[in-house]
Amino acid sequence: MAWLLSFPALLFGLVIAAPASAATPVNALRYGDIAPADSFRAAYAPDAIAAARISLDPGKVPANLRGLVPLAEYWGIGDDVLREMLQEGESPAKKKALADAVNPHNAAITAWLDSWPQGEPMSDEAAAFMYMQQGLDEMGLFQAR
Repeated sequence: MAWLLSFPALLFGLVIAAPASAATPVNALRYGDIAPADSFRAAYAPDAIAAARISLDPGKVPANLRGLVPLAEYWGIGDDVLREMLQEGESPAKKKALADAVNPHNAAITAWLDSWPQGEPMSDEAAAFMYMQQGLDEMGLFQAR
């Protein structure tokens, strides 16, 4: 019976003795997590948008779309939360400039993306163009011409 009285003390001692590495950070992002965007935003480093950008190889982009590579590098972020943060942080003038530059090429971009072989992973270049178009759509600026 005495051991029953000491059990809470033993349990408390085990909890206190647990190594710090056993704790999982509250804001740790894991594949498949579902939560409000604000909770994910809190987990990103201040430079996360810049870190998400990648350099694209213009040689892997159709010649008629190569002039859009700098825009795809800037706006073509695959992470939904980071792309939304980027969009919210940019001026209406910069968003309009993106739309004015990309919208006349949407049919050509879509044709290029649709030509990608089924089941084959997209190149970084194709993915960036796809996410750039998706961003235009999310901002209500996508126009198929």
